[in-house]
Amino acid sequence: MKTKLLFACCIACVVSLTTACTENIASSSQTSVHTESSSDDMNNSTVFSSQRSSSDSSGYQHSAVTLSADDLRQPHILRINTSGSQLSGEITVNGRVVKRFTNNQEEINLSPLLSKGEHKVQISARYAPVSSSVSLELSSPDTNVSQQTSGNGIINYTLDLSVH
Repeated sequence: MKTKLLFACCIACVVSLTTACTENIASSSQTSVHTESSSDDMNNSTVFSSQRSSSDSSGYQHSAVTLSADDLRQPHILRINTSGSQLSGEITVNGRVVKRFTNNQEEINLSPLLSKGEHKVQISARYAPVSSSVSLELSSPDTNVSQQTSGNGIINYTLDLSVH
């Protein structure tokens, strides 16, 4: 277990450094690693999450998560909500729009849309008032990833899912 955590931390550091070096527009970055495991060693889940705020006001956020294919039998709920009055945008999975929304909160079960392999989930949205905050959360049996942003009225969130 310690080896997996050390490996996850190393990956987080490498990706964080690479992002900082290749993106000159980044004004700050935050990286976190979260590992959950049950009593059964086969149900381990490692989450790498990075967040970058940039001067171009794009509201870019990114997370990468590894999931077990066996867990896809249970719901993997992606939620987005705002403290403001307006939120409109779309959720795409592997480039295909799976949901458009115009209310201040939305959720979708990703499990039926996923299979073994690599998947890219993207949320592009605008929210108002600009001073409000937006929360994004992926919750499933062994994984919980959350991101929050505020201040520019735009959210561009990418969730890279690796299902094994």
